Amino acid sequence: MLDAPDIPVENRGRLKCEYGCKGYGKRLSCPPHIISIEEFRVILKEYSNAILLTEEFDTSGEDDILKAWSELRKSSFRKMLELEYGAFRNGFTYAQLLRPGACNECDTCEAKCIKPDVRRFPPEAVGINLMKLTEQQGIDLRFCNKNRIKCIGILLLE
Repeated sequence: MLDAPDIPVENRGRLKCEYGCKGYGKRLSCPPHIISIEEFRVILKEYSNAILLTEEFDTSGEDDILKAWSELRKSSFRKMLELEYGAFRNGFTYAQLLRPGACNECDTCEAKCIKPDVRRFPPEAVGINLMKLTEQQGIDLRFCNKNRIKCIGILLLE
């Protein structure tokens, strides 16, 4: 469990999207197609609690780590989405999931999302510093670790 106001949101996170992600502008769940970091800060103030969701996978036997990441984050997202739906059914009207990684429900995005019911954006896309957040929670997060992949989502609750 997290106190939503303690979630670190920084402007510099968007740099990695815009100037470091080969998928920039290609997914409707990522910048520049989503709310701004400043808009997210305003929305985050309306939440009291959140749950940091993590799922870790052993990928030491994988030949293609990027292909593995794509499939693992999709399955992890589906589990996390069920938690969001469950929270909503249990009275958390504004439960909202931030998904692990960019949406990959479709091979490519159309001009308008054809699956808006499952369209969720990743925490990094709205400036959440996952390194700081996981460190605060005692979780060792290492990017580019080909032997272990962690899928991280955040379920905002109110």
